[in-house]
Amino acid sequence: MAATTMTTTLGFVLPTGLSPRRGGLRVSIVRCSASSLTTSTGSTASGIVEKPWSSYDARLVLEDGSVWPAKSFGAPGTRVAELVFNTSLTGYQEILTDPSYAGQFVLMTNPQIGNTGVNLDDEESKQCFLAGLVIRSLSISTSNWRCTKTLADYLTERNLMGIYDLDTRAITRRLREEGSLNGVLSTEQTKTDEELLHMSRSWDIVGIDLISDVSCKSPYEWVDKTDPEWDFNTNTRDGKPYRVIAYDFGIKHNILRRLSSYGCQTTVVPSTFPASEALKMNPDGILFSNGPGDPSAVPYAVETVKELLGKVPVYGICMGHQLLGQALGGKTYKMKFGHHGGNHPVRNNRTGQVEISAQNHNYAVDPASLPGGVEVTHVNLNDGSCAGLSFPAMNVMSLQYHPEASPGPHDSDNAFREFIELMKRSKQSS
Repeated sequence: MAATTMTTTLGFVLPTGLSPRRGGLRVSIVRCSASSLTTSTGSTASGIVEKPWSSYDARLVLEDGSVWPAKSFGAPGTRVAELVFNTSLTGYQEILTDPSYAGQFVLMTNPQIGNTGVNLDDEESKQCFLAGLVIRSLSISTSNWRCTKTLADYLTERNLMGIYDLDTRAITRRLREEGSLNGVLSTEQTKTDEELLHMSRSWDIVGIDLISDVSCKSPYEWVDKTDPEWDFNTNTRDGKPYRVIAYDFGIKHNILRRLSSYGCQTTVVPSTFPASEALKMNPDGILFSNGPGDPSAVPYAVETVKELLGKVPVYGICMGHQLLGQALGGKTYKMKFGHHGGNHPVRNNRTGQVEISAQNHNYAVDPASLPGGVEVTHVNLNDGSCAGLSFPAMNVMSLQYHPEASPGPHDSDNAFREFIELMKRSKQSS
């Protein structure tokens, strides 16, 4: 047996010589590992039969120096990204295919993931953009009438890394205390902890244009509506068609489905599509979609938004909301650990009503930086951050969160109706 000396801090493993970001009880322990080789018959050289369960063959190394042994499922390899946690109880497939998670590992706080498998109907885009999935327990079976394959098979086919059987509660607490951390997922045993730690500290998500990689490359028409089986709000539509241009900064399919269900004829355009070309299409309104990363890293998108302000009604969602904030003269900032989950309470300042919302963002608009006339319409009740804007003089509305949910509650779906009303009033006054 070979012995290696390690240091532990509150349940996670640190290589000797590395210190956590914050202080903690440091205890030296001895960690043993088997050094014998496995024979072609499946037994070890010493005659011991190989264990029938998975072994710890992966690591999550965070920039604070913590090393979290884990078991892998999905694709092998080594990848670096920012680690965030998501508090949703369901909807892991929608999260996997949400382009807004590009450049990030997603840790699910719900302890068991994979129970319902995966299916084609729950895709929010044509591929997975996040860097990896971190979970406590991988379900050993699936039970759902729509299931077509297991989560592990799905990740393998999509070349996406996943790890499980690590203390996700402890990691979540660390992220809440320290903020989002860069990290490395690896199944490569040839790489040392020190090498992986160096990788995590040498990379930064701030200032990277992640939108270019997730946006479509050419315009296309979207026609699919929400399946009638899942459509929950059909009573407030006037049936009149509205022509909408949707800028794809990482748009989710269900945003497009909700627009179609509300009677919009939607053309999706790339993030770099010229404002002048969009106006030539004579739209009734323009939607700026959700997307990944830092809004300050895409000045070209802010300039596009500026060129369109006041020309037609505009509606921003998530990244689109942040770009509108900057285009109106405000500033954005990186949050400590962001909002990721389907249970965030938001107050509508106009009505006083509280909505339970689905959110996914690491940046927010600073309301103190906004010019006069711009109204903060919604506030996140967890931390008081800006969750919605309106600028009536230019027919502007925006939400920091996701009115289409998917996954999440449907409290905010009426925001699409408000966009329809905004376009309707604009047409009547022109």
